[in-house]
Amino acid sequence: MPTADPRSPVDDHRPPWPDLEQFLRHRPAPAPYLTELCHARGTRREWTTERWRAWVGAVAADLHERGAGPGAAVAALAGNSAEALVVAYACWWLGACYVPLGPQETAARQRFILADADVVLLVHTGEQSVRAQELAAGSPVALCRTDELPEPGPGQVPAAAGVDRPAVRLYTSGTTGEPKGVVLTLANLWTDLDGLQRVYGWDAGTRVLTVLPVHHANALVISSLLAWSSGASTVLCDRFRGDRFWADAAAEGATTASLVPTLLEFLLAADGSPPPGFREVLCGAGPLAADTALRFEDRFGLPVRHLYGLSETTCVAAAMPALAAADRRHWHTAYGFPSIGAALPHAELAVLAPDGTSLPAGVRGEIGVRGGMVMREYAGRPDATAEAFRHGWFHTGDEGFWQPGPHGEPAYFVTGRLKELIIRGGHNISPFEIDEVLQGHPRVRFGLAVPFEHRLYGDEVAAYVVPDGEVSEGEVLAWCAERLDFALQPKVVVFGEDVPFTATGKAKRLELAGRLAPVLAAHRETSFRRPRAEA
Repeated sequence: MPTADPRSPVDDHRPPWPDLEQFLRHRPAPAPYLTELCHARGTRREWTTERWRAWVGAVAADLHERGAGPGAAVAALAGNSAEALVVAYACWWLGACYVPLGPQETAARQRFILADADVVLLVHTGEQSVRAQELAAGSPVALCRTDELPEPGPGQVPAAAGVDRPAVRLYTSGTTGEPKGVVLTLANLWTDLDGLQRVYGWDAGTRVLTVLPVHHANALVISSLLAWSSGASTVLCDRFRGDRFWADAAAEGATTASLVPTLLEFLLAADGSPPPGFREVLCGAGPLAADTALRFEDRFGLPVRHLYGLSETTCVAAAMPALAAADRRHWHTAYGFPSIGAALPHAELAVLAPDGTSLPAGVRGEIGVRGGMVMREYAGRPDATAEAFRHGWFHTGDEGFWQPGPHGEPAYFVTGRLKELIIRGGHNISPFEIDEVLQGHPRVRFGLAVPFEHRLYGDEVAAYVVPDGEVSEGEVLAWCAERLDFALQPKVVVFGEDVPFTATGKAKRLELAGRLAPVLAAHRETSFRRPRAEA
């Protein structure tokens, strides 16, 4: 029987460092660590191991003077910048909690996060000054521009001991549509890092091209922290550019990158090819189609190693091992869904029946995870935490199954989501905000956002509308375009006369999505363009 607490270690591994200072010191100096490329500004900056340590110490001392200390929450609105990362490391030095904000998020969501996390200090770039001032207005949040942070230097405060206090709070959309703060500790981070290192075997010759946003777990954990702990180096790009990706990889000597399925499609549609030293691509954070993986491997001659995890599991809970090409292609295609691989070291996975019992090979159920990388809690949400931790497992909300794997261990497959999140291009979208906009239209009696399969984005957004009077698809789309960011806007409207409801009056979104799938399949290959005025 599983342990009562899914956060309990499943083996004898324990975090090897008592504080961030020791974590920073274990890495050999003066090896290169971070290169920052900002194509928007035409700049390139570099930090060696020694210089990064000195910068973390100096920034930690500065944040301490600004009121940050053990238990405090510090937010960063700094995009893909070295400053966003150094603030994270400085928070961990102080025993503070790092709260990253996505630059593209709405002001309402950012304001909610600042209040929910009880943030005392918001560090922001100059480009975000107006938004930062709006967010801080009428609140106790202090502001600090990134150009006010000190340069690397001797200034330090003692490192806070302990690895079990809150270190990161990542906000994710839940099935209720309300953001929930996923609380991770240093112990969570370091447990996941050790498992990742055992699977990927990075060393000083590994150089990671980082194009995913560092306010998400994937880039923060894999591309930054794993690069540090393994002795590798990372190249932080201000954003993904399909026309620059391979050129940057060649110029910087990159050997790998962690991507989402959407970016694989963008690279397939762009010119260019990998440099000779580029070894493989890691891919997760969204549904990966088998034909996408195979076309990518065929065109570029690079292995695509699927991985799986959520913010609630720190980052990665399962990963495909290194396999020969024929074996890897088998696990991409043999069972109708690409395998996400086996449980990461220090994690256990299972496919669960509704009563929490483990299901046998080939039977679909909910994927459960337990181990030392499972989050501490949803902040301030004991009800949601208890619901997620039923039967001694963290319940992911993802449906899947397992089969005996290439080395005898279970290989897992994700077949769909039990939760109602729409995962577009690796980003979680709660459909409820879209529902509200649809149902605000004066000639819409009922509107529901539903996902449909799309080659580029994994999921795309459609609207199911029960009209109240005469209304066209164009009118519905225009209504949404005025009120929603392009990523959230429905791209297709399907009209109907009924909506499937549960006994408690909730719309069966997933059932409706399945019913509409044959109709929406015609749009799988459609390239939906952002209106010129929004581009």
